[in-house]
Parts: sequence; C-alpha cells; structure tokens
Amino acid sequence: MTGAPVLRFRLERHASLPSTNDRARTAAELGEPEGLWILAEEQTAGRGRLGRSWRSPRGNFHGSLLLRPDRPLAECATLSLVAALAVAEAIEALTAGRLRPRVKWPNDVLVGRAKLAGILPEAIGGADGRCDALILGIGVNLAHHPVDLDRPATSLTGLEEPAPGIEAFLEVLCGPLEARYARWREGGFAALREAWLARAVGIGEPVRLVVGGAAHEGRLADLGRDGSILLESPTGCLERFGTGELFLDPPPGAGAEGVEAAFAIAAESSSRGAGRL
Repeated sequence: MTGAPVLRFRLERHASLPSTNDRARTAAELGEPEGLWILAEEQTAGRGRLGRSWRSPRGNFHGSLLLRPDRPLAECATLSLVAALAVAEAIEALTAGRLRPRVKWPNDVLVGRAKLAGILPEAIGGADGRCDALILGIGVNLAHHPVDLDRPATSLTGLEEPAPGIEAFLEVLCGPLEARYARWREGGFAALREAWLARAVGIGEPVRLVVGGAAHEGRLADLGRDGSILLESPTGCLERFGTGELFLDPPPGAGAEGVEAAFAIAAESSSRGAGRL
C-alpha cells in the first residue's frame, strides 16, 4: 500500500441513540465525507439484520462508520467481510495475541463457535448502480453478551479479558480497518481473500445455508474472489452463493424461519432501510 491514508477519521459520540446507523445515514444524506464514526454508549432501538433486535447495553461497542467507496453495489457488499477481518485483527492486537478470533461468512467474528462481534452494511445507492455511501454498523461484545440466544455468544469479559472503553477499542480498530480498506480499494476483495481465509471458520466442514427459505446442505468448500461462497453438495456438485444465512454444526431439523443474510445489499435511492447488526 502506498500514498497518503485513504481515510481521515472523525468522531461523533453520543451517550444514547436509537441507532448509530440511522444517525450515520442522516450524515451521509447531508453530504458528510467518508471517515465519520458515530459512537453511542447505548442504543435504545438497536436493530439486527432481518429486523432482529440487537441488545446494546453500556459497556459494549456500538459504532457506525460512513464510507463512500464509489463502486458497484455488489462489490461494496464485500466490505462487511473486510470489516469483520479488521475487527478480528483488532481484538487479537488488543489481547496481545491471547485471543485469535475467526471470521464467519458473511459478517460475524467468533471466538471458538461463539459470536463476539458482527457487522451489518447499509448502502445508499445511486441510479447508476454504484454505491453513493456505505454505512458499516459494527457491534462488539466487550463487557456483556446475551445468554438466551439460539446460538452461542461471548464477550471479552466472558473470555476473562478486560473490557476497554469504547473509544479505546475504536483507537485499536482504526489501524487495521484503514489498512484493509485501502487494500480493498486497490485490489477489491480478491486482494484480501487469502487473509480472510486464514481466519475463516467452517471451511471444509458440513454446513447448512438457507436462502429465501430454502435450505442447502453440504460442505463449505471455498470462498470466491468476489466474496461469494462455494458449497459442495452431497452429490459432489459445487454451487456458488452470494447471499444466505450460514449455519455451522447445523442441528438435525434446523428451521429456516426468517433467515436471509444481508450480504447482498439492495440499492436504495430514496427509501430508508434497516441497518443495525
């Protein structure tokens, strides 16, 4: 990577917000340049993908970064993968290597099989199919994690690591995030594919992928240069998917209700979309 830094980070901090993504979207619509971070000590209406609620207690990291990548929407969707990689690297640095988080397609950060962090992108698209603005909502369980979910979650304190303040965590995160974003701008996701695979969980393992209510079972074979996944069916056929909800170690009879990941970003010109992790 050469040249000047691609981002000039700026911080807007709030004690409480309904949603950091909503505030970042407003800033984007008002013409704010990329690099703006919106942080909140708590969210009162945090949202997950597919309209799921996202618990946002004080002590955890709730932040949204405004980017203006000016690329096709489908290409910008891979920034959720890029952000997950940067978050994993930041956590490893923060814990001096005691933790080495892994990434789960398309936007989760895990320790073991428990979710520590997640990323949800929200795009504002133009009429030409390019991305006018991209908001990366990032949530990290620093001090707290839910214990009543259908899949395991964890936090830094749950892993017997000290929980930093949200600005202290952001300071650690900005380095790898800027470096990975700059590399993405130079070579697209293909330039980061090997680094992502080095941390990937589930590669070579049996998984269940649910797309539009249809379940596909097979072996997670690989990750494409465009960020899509390759699933090997029981008959040996390879299928490529750019969207879906990926389940590791799927239990027998796992349901498909309400699952469709937000890897593929729909273009928006005037409508407002949901956008928290």
